[in-house]
Amino acid sequence: MVSARVSRRAGARGARRYVDRLIGDMATIARHEAEVLHGHLSAMNVRVRVAQRARGVGELLRDQVDLLPESRNRLRRDQSVRRRLWRGLIDDLAEPVVNRGD
Repeated sequence: MVSARVSRRAGARGARRYVDRLIGDMATIARHEAEVLHGHLSAMNVRVRVAQRARGVGELLRDQVDLLPESRNRLRRDQSVRRRLWRGLIDDLAEPVVNRGD
């Protein structure tokens, strides 16, 4: 009876650690997405300022096209980080709750 109670407590601690790790992973993903949104807003503000300074349609188009590589690189970088974060969460979900006896 006592050993069953101890085993249940140890299992509950393992499950708590598992849930804490998953919540931490989700918080990291949420923080990343918030930073990505901030980055997009900042880039949009830059584009608006550049557009306001343009003296004509040709200059406007040229300036906006010049900003495309930066936008593409930011999107690729964000997606790469996003994939790694989600892969880590999936790996944590796939990992069984292990009773380490502590």
